[in-house]
Amino acid sequence: MVVDFRRPRPQPEPVTINGDCVEFVKTYKYLGVQLDDRMDWTANTNALCRRGQSRLYFLRRLESFNIRKKLLQMFYQTVVPSALFYVAV
Repeated sequence: MVVDFRRPRPQPEPVTINGDCVEFVKTYKYLGVQLDDRMDWTANTNALCRRGQSRLYFLRRLESFNIRKKLLQMFYQTVVPSALFYVAV
């Protein structure tokens, strides 16, 4: 991935490694983190929100099956924070 910090974004020159052209992409997922070409955290934040909403959806579904509150708390404490706080510094 090539990151260019200049303001008037000219078309960057092609980068080659061992004769192979490196593809330019807007976002790239690496080790669970969404990196983008502007070094902005918007794509990663949106992915984290979707992941957290998905886990909370499962929590609500479990609640509809009248599962004990202690098990729901255990589910929340193990599944939801791990999705939201991954790569948090």
